[in-house]
Amino acid sequence: MRLSFILIENLEIDLYIAHKLIKMTMGDDVPIKTFMSAEDALDHIAFEKEKKEDRTIILLDLMMPRLNGADFISLFEALPDEITNKYQIVIVTSSMNKAELDRLGNKKIVETVITKPLTQEKFKSVLEQIQIDTN
Repeated sequence: MRLSFILIENLEIDLYIAHKLIKMTMGDDVPIKTFMSAEDALDHIAFEKEKKEDRTIILLDLMMPRLNGADFISLFEALPDEITNKYQIVIVTSSMNKAELDRLGNKKIVETVITKPLTQEKFKSVLEQIQIDTN
């Protein structure tokens, strides 16, 4: 199975950390696309012509300017199934709003919610949970 990642995060340091953790865990050849804007990521997903990977994991920050993570999820859910079925969303957040995190975590397209800071242990745990082999 071919796997790729999309990182949606408005802070450069968090993008850098997530990118490094993915490369350390999955190897240098795993494709990673980074977006500092949820709008840009959504446009990329909606209009991507030829998807080479079988499965893409989206690491989504909730607390972003303009289009936040919760709004991104609502718009993502409105895309056709033939697009959304190829993606799995993992929310990565520093939010402490338990009600909001529970609501979003219960959505069909959201695999899990993890809290920042993202560590290699948390990342590996998420991959195991969604049945991605890290060997």
